[in-house]
Amino acid sequence: METDAGDWTDRSFVEVRTEAPELFDAFAAAQPGFAFPGGESFSEQEVRVGAALLQVEAGELPALVVCHGMVIRAAFMVRGATTFERLPNAALVPLDPAPDADPRTDLGGGEATLAS
Repeated sequence: METDAGDWTDRSFVEVRTEAPELFDAFAAAQPGFAFPGGESFSEQEVRVGAALLQVEAGELPALVVCHGMVIRAAFMVRGATTFERLPNAALVPLDPAPDADPRTDLGGGEATLAS
């Protein structure tokens, strides 16, 4: 379920930012219209992540999904978030909203429950 970073695969952020600073800034800001050169767009990834979440939710719950931040971003967007802030590595991030939460703005608090 990893992001298809296309031409940016296996390249450092420094190298990519030097080559395409405006495009890199769009990536770093998680702009909804961003697409990796030669790879997938954020919206394409959201479709894949949404389908994977449906498969997970059809199985035994609760479930633990281990993934990188870009997949977490896509999961939040599929669940109705309108913004996303980067999370620390190895964070535990609940995707289910609290019972009294607005699911469009409070997706499990949006904060890491356990930072690395």
